[in-house]
Amino acid sequence: MYRRKSTGILIITLFVGLLIGTVVGEILGFILPENNVVKKVLVDSFKYEFFPNTLNLIVLTITFGFTLKFNIISLLGIVIAWYYYKYSY
Repeated sequence: MYRRKSTGILIITLFVGLLIGTVVGEILGFILPENNVVKKVLVDSFKYEFFPNTLNLIVLTITFGFTLKFNIISLLGIVIAWYYYKYSY
C-alpha cells in the first residue's frame, strides 16, 4: 500500500541533512592540514547572506536576517537525507 509523504517531513529531513553535513565539514576542517587541496575542495564554504532588516512597530522591534553557509560535504548531507526520505518508509 502506497503511503503519501508530507512536504513538511521532506523539508525537515533535508534541513537535518544539511545541518549534519555542515557539522561534519567543520570537523573535517579542523582535522585536515591548512594548505591541503582536499580541504579547499570539500570544506571551504560558500556564504549567502541576507542582511538584517529591522521592522520598528513602536512597541516591538523585529530584526530579520540570516546567513546560509554551504560546502560540498553539506550538499552531500542533503543528498543522503533525500535518499533516506525517498527510500525510508
